[in-house]
Amino acid sequence: MEDEIRKEIFEFINQNFSDNRKLLREKANEFLKNPNVTNLFLNEFEKLNIVVHFQSLSSETDKFSKEEMGDISDVWNFYLNEDIDEVDKSKGYEDWDFDTYLESGKPLHCCKVWINWFLKLYYIQNFEIIRKGEDETERVLIIVDPYEKEKHSSILKVLKQNGYEEVKDDLALLKAESVSTDCNDDPTVFDCLFSDLIYPAHFRNNYTK
Repeated sequence: MEDEIRKEIFEFINQNFSDNRKLLREKANEFLKNPNVTNLFLNEFEKLNIVVHFQSLSSETDKFSKEEMGDISDVWNFYLNEDIDEVDKSKGYEDWDFDTYLESGKPLHCCKVWINWFLKLYYIQNFEIIRKGEDETERVLIIVDPYEKEKHSSILKVLKQNGYEEVKDDLALLKAESVSTDCNDDPTVFDCLFSDLIYPAHFRNNYTK
Protein backbone atom coordinates (compact mmCIF):
# COMPACT_ATOMS: atom_id res chain seq x y z
CA MET A 1 0.00 0.00 0.00
CA GLU A 2 2.80 2.45 0.85
CA ASP A 3 4.42 1.91 -2.56
CA GLU A 4 1.07 2.61 -4.24
CA ILE A 5 0.63 5.80 -2.22
CA ARG A 6 4.16 6.91 -3.04
CA LYS A 7 3.57 6.34 -6.76
CA GLU A 8 0.28 8.24 -6.64
CA ILE A 9 1.89 11.16 -4.82
CA PHE A 10 4.81 11.60 -7.18
CA GLU A 11 2.63 11.23 -10.25
CA PHE A 12 0.39 13.97 -8.87
CA ILE A 13 3.32 16.26 -8.03
CA ASN A 14 5.08 15.75 -11.36
CA GLN A 15 1.89 16.39 -13.28
CA ASN A 16 0.56 19.34 -11.30
CA PHE A 17 3.62 21.21 -10.03
CA SER A 18 5.42 21.54 -13.37
CA ASP A 19 4.98 24.46 -15.81
CA ASN A 20 4.67 26.98 -12.97
CA ARG A 21 1.82 24.91 -11.49
CA LYS A 22 -0.54 25.99 -14.27
CA LEU A 23 -2.58 22.78 -14.18
CA LEU A 24 -2.71 22.80 -10.39
CA ARG A 25 -3.96 26.39 -10.35
CA GLU A 26 -6.78 25.46 -12.73
CA LYS A 27 -7.63 22.42 -10.62
CA ALA A 28 -7.57 24.45 -7.39
CA ASN A 29 -9.77 27.20 -8.78
CA GLU A 30 -12.32 24.58 -9.81
CA PHE A 31 -12.17 23.13 -6.31
CA LEU A 32 -12.89 26.52 -4.77
CA LYS A 33 -16.17 26.67 -6.69
CA ASN A 34 -17.23 23.44 -5.00
CA PRO A 35 -15.00 22.60 -2.01
CA ASN A 36 -16.41 19.11 -1.62
CA VAL A 37 -13.62 17.80 0.62
CA THR A 38 -13.91 20.79 2.94
CA ASN A 39 -17.68 20.40 3.13
CA LEU A 40 -17.42 16.65 3.71
CA PHE A 41 -15.20 16.99 6.76
CA LEU A 42 -17.04 20.03 8.10
CA ASN A 43 -20.05 17.75 8.27
CA GLU A 44 -18.19 14.67 9.54
CA PHE A 45 -16.15 16.39 12.25
CA GLU A 46 -19.17 18.36 13.46
CA LYS A 47 -20.63 15.04 14.60
CA LEU A 48 -17.67 14.44 16.94
CA ASN A 49 -17.88 15.86 20.43
CA ILE A 50 -14.51 17.59 20.16
CA VAL A 51 -13.60 21.28 20.12
CA VAL A 52 -12.08 21.92 16.69
CA HIS A 53 -10.64 24.92 14.85
CA PHE A 54 -10.59 24.87 11.06
CA GLN A 55 -8.09 26.55 8.71
CA SER A 56 -8.66 26.53 4.95
CA LEU A 57 -8.02 28.81 2.00
CA SER A 58 -11.20 27.45 0.47
CA SER A 59 -13.20 29.44 3.00
CA GLU A 60 -11.12 32.61 2.57
CA THR A 61 -10.77 33.07 -1.19
CA ASP A 62 -12.68 32.27 -4.35
CA LYS A 63 -9.69 32.17 -6.71
CA PHE A 64 -5.93 31.66 -6.61
CA SER A 65 -3.72 34.35 -8.13
CA LYS A 66 -1.11 33.75 -10.81
CA GLU A 67 1.66 34.75 -8.41
CA GLU A 68 0.75 32.61 -5.41
CA MET A 69 -1.07 29.31 -5.01
CA GLY A 70 -1.38 28.87 -1.29
CA ASP A 71 -1.85 25.40 0.20
CA ILE A 72 -4.04 22.68 -1.29
CA SER A 73 -5.17 21.22 2.00
CA ASP A 74 -7.44 21.93 4.93
CA VAL A 75 -5.92 22.03 8.42
CA TRP A 76 -7.94 20.96 11.44
CA ASN A 77 -6.90 21.55 15.07
CA PHE A 78 -8.66 19.35 17.62
CA TYR A 79 -8.36 20.09 21.35
CA LEU A 80 -8.38 16.84 23.28
CA ASN A 81 -8.30 17.85 26.97
CA GLU A 82 -11.32 16.52 28.85
CA ASP A 83 -11.86 19.85 30.63
CA ILE A 84 -12.13 21.76 27.33
CA ASP A 85 -15.67 21.55 25.96
CA GLU A 86 -15.78 24.88 24.12
CA VAL A 87 -13.52 27.72 23.06
CA ASP A 88 -13.13 30.47 25.69
CA LYS A 89 -15.18 33.58 24.80
CA SER A 90 -14.87 35.36 28.16
CA LYS A 91 -12.73 38.15 26.67
CA GLY A 92 -15.33 38.98 24.04
CA TYR A 93 -13.79 36.91 21.27
CA GLU A 94 -12.99 33.28 20.49
CA ASP A 95 -9.61 32.60 22.11
CA TRP A 96 -8.21 29.89 19.84
CA ASP A 97 -4.77 30.50 21.38
CA PHE A 98 -6.26 29.25 24.67
CA ASP A 99 -4.31 31.91 26.57
CA THR A 100 -6.35 31.65 29.77
CA TYR A 101 -6.05 27.86 29.80
CA LEU A 102 -2.28 27.93 29.22
CA GLU A 103 -1.76 30.68 31.78
CA SER A 104 -3.30 28.34 34.37
CA GLY A 105 -0.25 26.09 33.92
CA LYS A 106 -2.14 23.24 32.27
CA PRO A 107 -0.73 21.65 29.11
CA LEU A 108 -2.94 21.99 26.02
CA HIS A 109 -3.28 18.67 24.18
CA CYS A 110 -3.96 18.97 20.46
CA CYS A 111 -4.36 16.86 17.35
CA LYS A 112 -3.66 18.57 14.03
CA VAL A 113 -4.81 17.01 10.75
CA TRP A 114 -3.90 18.15 7.25
CA ILE A 115 -6.26 16.83 4.53
CA ASN A 116 -5.33 17.16 0.86
CA TRP A 117 -7.99 18.45 -1.52
CA PHE A 118 -7.24 16.15 -4.45
CA LEU A 119 -5.74 12.93 -3.09
CA LYS A 120 -7.35 10.87 -0.34
CA LEU A 121 -4.37 11.49 1.91
CA TYR A 122 -3.85 13.11 5.29
CA TYR A 123 -1.06 13.86 7.74
CA ILE A 124 -1.73 13.81 11.47
CA GLN A 125 0.22 14.86 14.55
CA ASN A 126 -0.58 14.98 18.25
CA PHE A 127 1.22 17.67 20.20
CA GLU A 128 1.06 19.58 23.45
CA ILE A 129 1.63 23.22 24.24
CA ILE A 130 3.06 24.20 27.62
CA ARG A 131 3.45 27.78 28.82
CA LYS A 132 5.69 28.85 31.69
CA GLY A 133 5.78 32.60 32.12
CA GLU A 134 6.80 34.11 28.79
CA ASP A 135 8.10 30.81 27.44
CA GLU A 136 5.89 28.53 25.35
CA THR A 137 6.93 25.05 24.24
CA GLU A 138 5.28 22.89 21.61
CA ARG A 139 6.25 19.24 21.41
CA VAL A 140 5.04 15.90 20.13
CA LEU A 141 2.43 14.27 22.38
CA ILE A 142 2.13 10.57 23.13
CA ILE A 143 -1.51 10.14 24.12
CA VAL A 144 -1.97 8.10 27.30
CA ASP A 145 -5.17 9.53 28.77
CA PRO A 146 -8.13 7.19 28.01
CA TYR A 147 -10.50 10.08 27.27
CA GLU A 148 -8.04 11.63 24.83
CA LYS A 149 -7.34 8.25 23.22
CA GLU A 150 -11.04 7.82 22.56
CA LYS A 151 -11.29 11.26 20.95
CA HIS A 152 -8.21 10.64 18.83
CA SER A 153 -9.59 7.28 17.70
CA SER A 154 -12.85 8.92 16.63
CA ILE A 155 -10.90 11.31 14.37
CA LEU A 156 -9.01 8.43 12.77
CA LYS A 157 -12.26 6.52 12.31
CA VAL A 158 -13.79 9.37 10.30
CA LEU A 159 -10.74 9.53 8.05
CA LYS A 160 -10.69 5.77 7.52
CA GLN A 161 -14.42 5.53 6.85
CA ASN A 162 -14.04 8.11 4.10
CA GLY A 163 -11.20 6.18 2.47
CA TYR A 164 -8.28 8.41 3.48
CA GLU A 165 -4.74 7.07 3.97
CA GLU A 166 -2.08 8.49 6.29
CA VAL A 167 1.15 9.95 4.93
CA LYS A 168 3.92 9.23 7.44
CA ASP A 169 7.22 11.02 7.97
CA ASP A 170 9.37 8.75 5.81
CA LEU A 171 7.25 9.74 2.83
CA ALA A 172 6.30 13.27 3.89
CA LEU A 173 9.94 14.37 4.13
CA LEU A 174 11.03 13.04 0.74
CA LYS A 175 12.18 15.76 -1.63
CA ALA A 176 10.00 16.55 -4.64
CA GLU A 177 12.66 17.27 -7.24
CA SER A 178 12.50 19.92 -9.98
CA VAL A 179 9.37 21.63 -8.62
CA SER A 180 8.67 24.49 -6.23
CA THR A 181 5.95 25.87 -3.96
CA ASP A 182 5.21 29.46 -2.97
CA CYS A 183 7.65 29.41 -0.06
CA ASN A 184 10.10 26.65 -0.95
CA ASP A 185 12.27 26.14 -4.03
CA ASP A 186 13.38 22.73 -2.73
CA PRO A 187 10.12 21.33 -1.36
CA THR A 188 9.26 18.08 0.34
CA VAL A 189 6.19 15.97 -0.31
CA PHE A 190 4.65 17.62 2.75
CA ASP A 191 5.24 21.09 1.29
CA CYS A 192 3.50 20.11 -1.93
CA LEU A 193 0.55 18.11 -0.61
CA PHE A 194 -0.20 19.83 2.68
CA SER A 195 1.51 23.13 3.48
CA ASP A 196 4.74 25.05 3.10
CA LEU A 197 3.75 27.34 5.98
CA ILE A 198 1.92 25.28 8.60
CA TYR A 199 4.30 22.53 9.77
CA PRO A 200 4.09 19.80 12.43
CA ALA A 201 5.87 20.65 15.67
CA HIS A 202 8.81 18.32 15.12
CA PHE A 203 9.35 19.60 11.57
CA ARG A 204 9.76 23.13 12.91
CA ASN A 205 12.02 21.96 15.72
CA ASN A 206 14.23 19.58 13.74
CA TYR A 207 13.91 20.30 10.05
CA THR A 208 15.41 23.22 8.17
CA LYS A 209 14.39 23.80 4.59
